[in-house]
Parts: sequence; C-alpha cells; structure tokens
Amino acid sequence: MDLLIEIGTEELPAKVINPLSEYLKEAIGDVLGRKDAKTYATPRRIALYYKEFENISTTHEELIIGPPLSIAYDQEGRPTKALLGFLQRVQASQEDVITIQKGTAQYVAVRKVHESKKPLDLLVEKFEGILLSAPLPKSMRWDKTHVRFSRPVRWICALYGDQVVPLSFGSVQAGRKTKGHRFLSQGWIELRSASEYEERLKEHYVIPDFKERWGMILNFLKEESYALGGSAEYPEGLDQEVANLVEFPFAVVGTFDEKYLQLPQKVIVTVLAHHQRFFCVKKQDKLLPNFIAISGNLPKNNLIVKGYEKVVKARLEDALFFYKEDQKVRLEDLVEKLSQVVFHPKAGSMLEKTQRLTTLSEEIGKALSLDENTLKKLKRASYLSKADLLTHMVREFDELQGYMGYVYALLQGEDQETALAIYEHYLPKSPSDPLPSGTVGRVLSLADKIDNLVMLIRVGEVPSGSSDPYGLRRYAYAVFSIIEDTQWDLNLRELIEKTYGGVDNTLEEFLKNRLETYLEPYGYDVARAVLEVHDPLKPLKIINTAKRIANLKEEQKFKDVVSAYRRVVKILPKDWGDSLVDERAFREEEEKNLWEKLKELKVEDVLDLQPLKEYIDNFFDKVLVMDKDEQIRRNRLALLLNVKQIFNKFANFEKLVYEEV
Repeated sequence: MDLLIEIGTEELPAKVINPLSEYLKEAIGDVLGRKDAKTYATPRRIALYYKEFENISTTHEELIIGPPLSIAYDQEGRPTKALLGFLQRVQASQEDVITIQKGTAQYVAVRKVHESKKPLDLLVEKFEGILLSAPLPKSMRWDKTHVRFSRPVRWICALYGDQVVPLSFGSVQAGRKTKGHRFLSQGWIELRSASEYEERLKEHYVIPDFKERWGMILNFLKEESYALGGSAEYPEGLDQEVANLVEFPFAVVGTFDEKYLQLPQKVIVTVLAHHQRFFCVKKQDKLLPNFIAISGNLPKNNLIVKGYEKVVKARLEDALFFYKEDQKVRLEDLVEKLSQVVFHPKAGSMLEKTQRLTTLSEEIGKALSLDENTLKKLKRASYLSKADLLTHMVREFDELQGYMGYVYALLQGEDQETALAIYEHYLPKSPSDPLPSGTVGRVLSLADKIDNLVMLIRVGEVPSGSSDPYGLRRYAYAVFSIIEDTQWDLNLRELIEKTYGGVDNTLEEFLKNRLETYLEPYGYDVARAVLEVHDPLKPLKIINTAKRIANLKEEQKFKDVVSAYRRVVKILPKDWGDSLVDERAFREEEEKNLWEKLKELKVEDVLDLQPLKEYIDNFFDKVLVMDKDEQIRRNRLALLLNVKQIFNKFANFEKLVYEEV
C-alpha cells in the first residue's frame, strides 16, 4: 500500500519550502527506513509519498552470554546464585538456558528474539519531535499547545492505503482530508486512499509537485516573451522563488510607460523583481516596456493586469526619482559621509573601511608591480568603492550596491576601468559568479574580501557550524578563486601585517580550513599533504602544487617519489631537528652518493625528486642508519633530514592515501 503524509499550513515563506521539504524527507525517511519518498511542496503544504510501503516489524536475535558453566550449577546440578541472578537480569527461565563454547571454556547463555515496532508506530511517536526540530530561520507559536513551526499547521493528512495514520502536532490530529487552492477550491477534499492525492489536488487547482509548477512557469515565460518578440530577463533564482509563491500559476502580461526605459536596465529588472517578483522582457539587448507576472489566482478580467501596472508604475516612478536625485551629488562628495554608515558595531564605519581598502589595495598593487597608471586608477576606485551606499537607489535596493556606483561614476566622467572596478569588486558573490574582469577590479575585490575576513574575525564573527551570517566562507573562497585565476603569487601574511599590524591565529586557522575545503576537488589527502608543509597565507603555491600532485598521483614516477619519501620518514625520529651534515663522517659510498646527488639536484617540479629514489634505496640497502657510533648515527640522520626537507618543498607525502605504494 502507498503512504501519504501531508502537513498543511498557512502560506510558508518561499525560501523555506524546498529546504524544509528536504529535511522532512530525510528525517521521516530515517524513522521509516525509506529514503525514496516523492516530495510535494507548495506554499500551503509539504507532503511525502511512499509507493508500496511495507509497515511490518522486524525481528533480530540476541545471544546473551552468562556465567561460566563451571559456576552456573553446583555439584548436584542445581542452579547456583550466579545462574539465577543472570536469568533474573535477562528475564529468562531455566528452560531458555543453552551452553556455548567460548575459547577453551563453556558458558551458559540465552537466546532472545526481539521484535521491533512497526515503522508507522515509531513515526507516530516521533512525528512531533521531527517537526519541532526542523531547521527554520524563524518559527512561531499559534495556539495553547505552544508548539512552534514556520507557519501555523492547519491540517495533517496521513493515509496508509485507505487507513488514517494517527499522527499529531500540537492540537492538530491527522485525518483523510486536505485542501485545494485557497480561492479556486471550496471546502475540504476527502481522500479515499493515498494513491489519489496528486490527481485530486490538480482537480482543485493545486500543482503539488514543485518541478512541475516551475516547468509551467518557465513555459509561460518562454511563450509570453516570444509573443512580445523577446525573451524573459530576470535575476537568477527568481523563477524558482515564484514557483514557491503560487500553488497554480497563471501568466499575466502588462506594460509600463517607455519613459522609464531611460533607467539602467539592471535597475528596471531589479525593481520589478525586488518588490513584485515580476519578469522583464528583453529584445536585442534592450528591455521592452512590458513585464510578465505570475499570478496565483485566475485573472478573470483586466482588473488584475491594471492593478499590476499601477504598482509597477509607482515603483518605477520612485526609481526614476531616485536616479535623477542621485545624479545631483557627486560620488566623491559622499565619501566623507560614510563615517555615518556602520560597517560593523565593533569594527568601525564604512569610511574607515574605505581608508583600509585604499591602503590594502595599494599594497597589493605594489606587490604585483602594477604600473603607475593602474595604481592611480586603483586608488580612485578604492576611494569611491562604497560611496553609492549613500545614494537613494542603493538605500532602497541594496542589491544594486556597486552597480549604481559604476553607473554614476561613468555619468560623472570617471575612467571606464575605475568605474567597472566599483561594480566588480563585489564579485564573485557565489562560486557560480564570474570573477572581476579587469586588473583594478580584481585587486579591489581581493582587498575588500581580505578586509572583511580580517576585521570580522578580529571582532569575533567566526562562522560556526552552518551559521555564517557575514558570508566569511564565501569571501575566503573568492580570495582563492581570484588568486588561482590570476596566478598572483601574493603573500597574504605580509599584506595583512603591513595593513593591520599582524595576523590573528584565528584568521590563519580559518583560512587554512577554508583552503583545505577549496582544494577538495583534488582529494582531501592531497589537500592535507600540501597544507602540512606550506604557509596557508601563500595560497597560490599550495593550489598549484595540489593540482599538480592530483594529476600525477597515479603515475609510476610519482609513486616512486612517495615510496622514497616514506622510506626516509619511517626511520627518521619525528622530533629530529639536526640537519648539519659532516662529509668527513661518511663511511659508506652509498651515503656519499646520496649526499652528492642531493647537492646537485635542481628541483622545480615534484617529479624532479624521482631520481633520488635509486640513491635512497641504495642507501637503505647498504647503510646501517642507527650505527653504534653516535657521531656516525647523528650524521646519517642529519642526511635523511635534508632529504626529507627537499621533499617537503612540495608536500608531506605520508598523508597521501594509496591502496598500496
């Protein structure tokens, strides 16, 4: 029989729905022993559906060993206190006793068969706890039971075949009833069995499958924009967000006055998406004076369209006013007023941040030997980088920070590269974002993210668990991405010391951990092998070395390197630190040969170490390292430490994982 579990609620926040659905699938699946539930999710319901679910208990046998047979019975064969106490403890009778052989001795034992509870009985017990443990950004109480959830739970529909599963949450008891669309369906829908769930909901204007609803929206956008001669233009993720705002989508097309097209395109797209969750239409890289809205209700007449158009006009009128007002003030005149904008309560103002950015970006520019003209642009971009935070437009739409600085900088005659850097220094905002395109933008982006990391960690905002409110993990990833892409060999330790007076241990440990995560595609063993011997604040060498080792790892020449290294460290004491080699103390030809080869070897690539394997093997085959003579022994260990150190220019090869080397 099929199993349905539906939790009906007031309208859930769009961003909560999919994560909550996945959590419930995982948590309830753990209890039921099934991970293959089909999930349904709309603003008013989260549901799990299991095909051919078997609600049967399982049994397992337990062998409980008691006292040795020699003390379980007396000489007359009667049970002793030891045996009787054992039987009382395990709740068994003398008839249940068996004898087993364990090693050379015999013991009494009891076999007990345990029958587990049926999965649905377990779920009834744990259901409320599962809902209360849901990882929700915010939760609320709504009745006398004081249970909490993202939004009030109004019904639970739980059916196993045609039987109700007696789940409950607070005062809500499960039944066989569900609800359709809030406006297009009236009253309760009574289900005869779990199998008719999806079909009955569709009859009542609910598309319970998120992917199906999302697909309908994408088709609407394609069809309606094509009819207008263009294609839909919208911020990434808006289509999925809108899919979780409606239970049954309807497309509505509206228009707005062409005078608003004088606004920058990104402003129009953002205004319509930010407030209304509407989609713009673009034709040949220019926006059309049209928008597409996805309504959750049937647009029976023009009233809905006119209502949408009225709201859009008001929003765009505000944006146009902001745009014109902002142009009356130069960005450079706003910089000093950044002293009134808080960067962080414990880390000063945005003006102070701007000053640090100017210093740090200049240090980065000098480390990269940038020419004077580029350094000049960098200084100007750093100075203006945060000024747009005080513009009307950014105050209203904070997602436009950087972009409006770019637009206004161009309008005020700033250099193209300088203006673009103001926009691009916020990039990348996620691993999928492009990196800044120009040198000035990349340097400023690095400086901004390094400053965020240094200052926020210094005031105690270190991420813990899944909590990272300031996005510090994202900033670290961006720093490594830019350095890898540009191949800039920067010493972050020196840059931070010059600008901030020193590197905190917490910051260094955080960056080391994030770099290990960044290197995950090359294997955790590779990441750890390289990080163990390199300064995590010199990321380029670590990234390139990890990439090189990962590519070579299965080649025989590289395995020779690993094998040679492991022979060396196997005999070398871990705390050995004496590397002073006395050539006069050599007694065997093989140790002399190894030393001479070590001195003449030019090592630029990890495979340059491979020729040492022959000399290392000969050394161990013919030379007794732990000689009785203390001076000879010390000298040979010093030689091996020199060998180890030249290998450690690349990695601690002991950390690499092989089935066999």
